[in-house]
Amino acid sequence: MVTGEAEQTRRALREQLSRYPALEERRGLVESLGEEELRLLPRTALAVVTPDGLAQGTHRRLLADLGAYVIAYRFRTLTQRDAERLYQDGLITRTSGRHITAWWIKKNVFDLGEALVLLLRHPVDTSFQTTVTKSKGASDPLMARPGTYRERYRTPNKTFALMHSSDDMISLLHEAAVLFDPTPPAELLGRPYWSEDLRAAVTGYRTTVELRRMEQYRALYRLKRRLLLELAGVGAVPHGVVGQLCALYDQAGDVVEQNPGFAAETEAVDRLLAEEAALLRSLATCREPSTTEVDLAAAVALTCLRTLTTRGTVTPEVFSQMTALLSRIGIGLNQLETTLLESYFFFSPKEPE
Repeated sequence: MVTGEAEQTRRALREQLSRYPALEERRGLVESLGEEELRLLPRTALAVVTPDGLAQGTHRRLLADLGAYVIAYRFRTLTQRDAERLYQDGLITRTSGRHITAWWIKKNVFDLGEALVLLLRHPVDTSFQTTVTKSKGASDPLMARPGTYRERYRTPNKTFALMHSSDDMISLLHEAAVLFDPTPPAELLGRPYWSEDLRAAVTGYRTTVELRRMEQYRALYRLKRRLLLELAGVGAVPHGVVGQLCALYDQAGDVVEQNPGFAAETEAVDRLLAEEAALLRSLATCREPSTTEVDLAAAVALTCLRTLTTRGTVTPEVFSQMTALLSRIGIGLNQLETTLLESYFFFSPKEPE
């Protein structure tokens, strides 16, 4: 029997369950929570720094801001089944803003490496999960408020979310059960704050590959330059055109290095892509290579270069065909590059209505 504040929390959990039928399996957990757990829950928050966030060092900023409140942590390599359970309500519910329509790209991000799971408890904030979620910011870079984590770290679109956080108390309980399994959420809720030694150790963690941000254009232009070199190496492109294209690629690299902000970077690169497309159209009259094998490599390289310049026409099927062609001529993409390019072609942010 619970009373007062604890009973209000239980009623709120029951109401949230009614909105997310996919989480009905957690009803037993909700009903089993004691007064102390129910009292602590509104001041608790769950956050996950995803593999792209760890690569960018987002956890260091997060722990500098909120590290004093951590009560449990865990590094997890999430399998597809783990991640699907994490987003279980989003995969099923039709609630606006929550339904996941392109699961495969989220899977690709989790496949990049480990995620850091954090359970935090604030001493007085009874809407702490909401506070943490607001500080995360919108995944659409056109809508991320200044000062939020996603604005600071320049998430390029909704693919590279940087962080995940629970939406409400029932989501927190469900996600904690998944991510801290086999430790039950009720046990986690009452844990003391971690030590400063642990805080320092986790803050200092570094991934094998560290990135300042998810630079889609850097991956795009690395591949473009490689394809151009393939063409130039067999004499399929006049040297003057090679020089002109390399100059455009250098300008794009300068824009990425300057990091002028999402809108300015996109506008500048779009202009360069239009100039490049005009140059590539002129290559139809270039001298043909002399052998069948070389001719195939040159034809593939030119086709892929043109594909990479026409963003709006690339579908997942076209992209899959392109990567197969690249592999055929010995040009490979690593997992991060593939995900960056998939994200670039298929998950452009939309202008706010």
